[in-house]
Amino acid sequence: KQEYEQALANLKPLFELEPEQPQALLLEARILVEQKAKNPYARMERVLLENPDAKMLRLQYAGLLTATDMQAAREQFEILSAQAPRDGDLLFSLALINREMGDNTTAQAYLHQSIELGQRSDEAYYYLGRMAENDDESEKAIANYMEVKNGAEYLAASSRIGQILVQEGQLDRSHDWYSEQRINKPNLRGQLYGLEADILTQAGHEKAAMGVLDEALVEIPDNASLRYARAMLNEKQNDLNSMERELRAILATEPDNATALNALGYTLADRTTRYEEALQLISRALSLQPNEPAILDSMGWVLFRTGRYDESVTYLRRAYAEFPDPEVAAHLGEVLWVKGDTDAALAIWQEALQRNPDHPILINTLGRLGIDTPPTGIPAETPEKSQQ
Repeated sequence: KQEYEQALANLKPLFELEPEQPQALLLEARILVEQKAKNPYARMERVLLENPDAKMLRLQYAGLLTATDMQAAREQFEILSAQAPRDGDLLFSLALINREMGDNTTAQAYLHQSIELGQRSDEAYYYLGRMAENDDESEKAIANYMEVKNGAEYLAASSRIGQILVQEGQLDRSHDWYSEQRINKPNLRGQLYGLEADILTQAGHEKAAMGVLDEALVEIPDNASLRYARAMLNEKQNDLNSMERELRAILATEPDNATALNALGYTLADRTTRYEEALQLISRALSLQPNEPAILDSMGWVLFRTGRYDESVTYLRRAYAEFPDPEVAAHLGEVLWVKGDTDAALAIWQEALQRNPDHPILINTLGRLGIDTPPTGIPAETPEKSQQ
């Protein structure tokens, strides 16, 4: 608070010398907003009243208002747009503001204006797709997404197209779309293969996803990301031999690939009895990325599997502090439970279940340990444990 007061005091002589200094006006407004002043923009508004064409100042004022008063922000952007009707950035800002305020009709009109001007077209089509999708107009959404040709929105739009088509059971049409895109954008073919396979996997079409990854790795055999995706899909299908073969192929060319080291080490610790080998792999991964929560979790788990409970808890607590993931919670809770620290275990599980009441690994862990899970998602001790 004292720093704010000192800053405002320092601005006074500056305003006496240059009352319309833009950065000073902006700084004062930000400080007054933080102090929750009654009218933090009073000085800025007076300057804009006297200088209505001060575009940069008005733009900064409008930007500040988006955090506190969306209606007032819209009014300022409308003034700016009237002064520069062919400015696509202003039209795009107005579109997003109106969308935020729930006025999709006006938002769409501004987006179409931006497209007609040939400015920010990819972004405009992406948001038109989002709005159509929110209105359950899937074909209209797809048509708009397909107009996104480049830029940061391209892969996001491609993802939405695939998700819509797969959700509607149009797998062939989805595959045709991605195949066409890989021809049109060969520099993105690896990402597009991965995107298509991930969408299919998430939707439960694992056989189709494997087909996509098989096709991809014939075409791009050195793509470690795609090979890793195929390894994880093999693991999901309980084909551990194929999973290990894929991960070792990655490590043959990238021996310091911490992700592959950790994945193989964790799987060996979790699903086999090759604990010593698992420990070596995870230790190598941890030496490469000593603060990565997923690797800390793996180290905790392999130590648990080898009976080193106290060390295990140390690693798992570090992992959970950095990344309170339900799988890490399941692991940490199980180790604490086996150690006899049942209260701490129940507290961890309760916290995790409140955030993820249906998480399969959490539910499976509790069921395997014979712990009831009431409808509230809060684990209850079994009678046997309660009496100990």
